[in-house]
Amino acid sequence: MRLPFDDWQFYIVSALAMGSFWMIVRPFLPRKKGSGDSGGCPNCASGSAARRSPRTRLTVGGKRP
Repeated sequence: MRLPFDDWQFYIVSALAMGSFWMIVRPFLPRKKGSGDSGGCPNCASGSAARRSPRTRLTVGGKRP
């Protein structure tokens, strides 16, 4: 079976399939960090929420590092 390269419908359906595939896969791809002043926090003016360290440390067996 040959692909119908001479049929215009082949290109329309192929474009729709690629667009649908991109919309499904895009949420699973990692996002790039923004180059703005916010440092990855789009709702913060200073970006301090993105730079904040975690409040607790994980420990193994209750021992401090």
